[in-house]
Amino acid sequence: MRDSKHIVVYHRGRYFKVWLYHDGRLLKPREMEQQMQRILDNTSEPQPGEARLAALTAGDRVPWARCRQAYFGRGKNKQSLDAVEKAAFFVTLDETEQGYRTEDPDTSMDSYAKSLLHGQCYDRWFDKSFTFVVFKNGKIGINAEHSWADAPIMAHLWEYVMATDSRQLGYAEDGHCKGDTNPNIPYPTRLQWDIPGECQEVIETSLNTANLLANDVDFHSFPFVAFGKGIIKKCRTSPDAFVQLALQLAHYKDKWHGVLIASYCFKVKVWEAVPLKQER
Repeated sequence: MRDSKHIVVYHRGRYFKVWLYHDGRLLKPREMEQQMQRILDNTSEPQPGEARLAALTAGDRVPWARCRQAYFGRGKNKQSLDAVEKAAFFVTLDETEQGYRTEDPDTSMDSYAKSLLHGQCYDRWFDKSFTFVVFKNGKIGINAEHSWADAPIMAHLWEYVMATDSRQLGYAEDGHCKGDTNPNIPYPTRLQWDIPGECQEVIETSLNTANLLANDVDFHSFPFVAFGKGIIKKCRTSPDAFVQLALQLAHYKDKWHGVLIASYCFKVKVWEAVPLKQER
């Protein structure tokens, strides 16, 4: 398996292929920033059916499989789909502003979490291993497809990214990435699509299906500052085990509080990462 040498970026309904290498080397941070700015400055309009195309990856699998076979097996659609699927990862330059706000902590965190989970159901490519979502105000997060890895894998990746960004790369005083731009680097390439009306109808149907699922999700996220993993470890307890027990207790209080039973004999399914299970 060869390493991918490009990413695909989604912005305002358009798809762009961005090469990660130039002159046999990886792009430097300032050069990568230059490529993102070129996309932001691009004023072209989405092609018919392009803006909501990724809704096919958010709805039922059978319609997407049929559309793939009927409309994406040849020509420019196949080339563009290959570019998306062979990209190292997917990037969405989201036009909304998200993140924690001290004046409205609960609502802002709920909106942040929901946006990373599903967005508008057509601006994340849900078949990709992960999508980096960069919001208009500079906040960033990840939407990850779960079949290939558990959460700790993405957590380690994100820890590496944040540590490298803050401790090694840094930024210039004007806010740009350190380094210089490079006018010799080719511009990002617009992916070309020819999506017929029949396929556009399936896209809209898939979007409606995905929206029903997204609107049925209640997601409440809040900052917990009472204590952290340090105190848990001082109690000679695994933070993971602590959370598992907390889930069990919460379920018990929610479902069985006030009910007299002879024995506590029901099981509650809780999350456990495969790597953690294999280590035991």
